Amino acid sequence: MSGINVDGMTSLYGLAGSHIGFSPIPGIFNAISGFIGYNSVMIPVNTEKYDIHMSLDALRILNFKGVFIDTPHRCELDQILVSKTDEAQMCGAVNVVRIDENGFHGHNTEISAFIKAFPVITGEQLVGRRIFLIGAGGIGKAISMACAQEHCESLAIASRTAQKAYDLSRDVNKHYSEVSFAAELNDPDAIHSFYNAEIIIHATPSGMFPKIDVNPLPESFQPLPHHIVFDTIYNPPQTKLLQIAADKGCKTYNGKDIMFFSSLGAFQWLTDVTVDQDTENKLFESWKELIYNI
Repeated sequence: MSGINVDGMTSLYGLAGSHIGFSPIPGIFNAISGFIGYNSVMIPVNTEKYDIHMSLDALRILNFKGVFIDTPHRCELDQILVSKTDEAQMCGAVNVVRIDENGFHGHNTEISAFIKAFPVITGEQLVGRRIFLIGAGGIGKAISMACAQEHCESLAIASRTAQKAYDLSRDVNKHYSEVSFAAELNDPDAIHSFYNAEIIIHATPSGMFPKIDVNPLPESFQPLPHHIVFDTIYNPPQTKLLQIAADKGCKTYNGKDIMFFSSLGAFQWLTDVTVDQDTENKLFESWKELIYNI
């Protein structure tokens, strides 16, 4: 893959977050830039010592054109944004910010990224499927909208904070038909919805490195062989949930490839450069060579 050339005309972009030490996002962005010959570079910006608003103000002063927003800041930007795309409005979260003379503009690439990534990763479709989603935070919101947009048959949403599940289910049903409902984890109806589901999607940090022995499901929720189990966590590649599901005979998948499609979408939105399908396919093959060999 071609390298990047940094000079006085190079456009600057950042990755802002408090846990970005091992993030491959700058590498993906820079690989895309080098591959297509776009004169830009992304650098990591750690926000542990300064809040995200202060960090974005500093990047604006330094003439950065955009920023990829990482955890934990995706729901913290409403006060400083001058505009949000429909996708960001639906998700209630922003994972990419464009900077111009008018201020900060927010977008979310995770709905479209999940729609693209899920069939690539699993070989399965979301349309017509019964889905049980654990998690109602940033990525959970995007996945719920993606499932509804793809016309799933039903979408049960569970969260350890029950009100979050109810709120998200209500928001999904505002934009789509009455496809979603909240499932309280201690409710027998939730257990029925879990076992009746075809696809189980986990979208919380539970089980992420370094707390790799955490199972996000209560003991009464045990995957069955008919379940397709998808965990958005990719570090570790096989979470405790995926280990349990694999032992039960389930098909299991992690979410590492979502990052590629989300980053590619962010690159295109930030730069106004369209990447054609042939180039996307080549970039995805390069991504797999990189990330699958780490």
